[in-house]
Amino acid sequence: MKTKSEFLSEAMIKLLNYRVEQEEFSSRLYLAMSTWLDDKGFAGASKLFKQYSDEETIHATKAKNMLSANGIRPITPALKQPKQDFLSLADVIIAAMEHEKEITRQCYALTKMAHIEENYMVVELGLWYSKEQAEELNKVQYLLDRLEAFGEEPSMLRELDEEMGELAA
Repeated sequence: MKTKSEFLSEAMIKLLNYRVEQEEFSSRLYLAMSTWLDDKGFAGASKLFKQYSDEETIHATKAKNMLSANGIRPITPALKQPKQDFLSLADVIIAAMEHEKEITRQCYALTKMAHIEENYMVVELGLWYSKEQAEELNKVQYLLDRLEAFGEEPSMLRELDEEMGELAA
């Protein structure tokens, strides 16, 4: 396994491998959310969170590709088990927002380090992640806004669940 790169510092390699780990963990977290939602009868929300899970795998691939393009074999990380149980649909959405805020902070750190190192390949990747995070935060904020506007009465949750199913591609 090659561990040196002309264009990636050891710190940058570590950050990119961390991005792989965190994106793969995000995928597993959203899969756990999807499974819980399905078990509780929220078919639409389950479908949407399954889609989110699939998207996170694509995000991990971006960092893997950057490492591979520079002759570095990405690490296949061990992942901790994500939370399995939630209190409600609202709890899932709130947990997703907190998770996306943390991922956004991580993406900013990657982009900042790339700027400091003047690594323009990774700056571009970091900007892609940052743009993606703006979209992720917006998607979850929309769901939070719907909960706040219409409440958590069963009829409103049913409508939100149906709408979430429609949001899934």
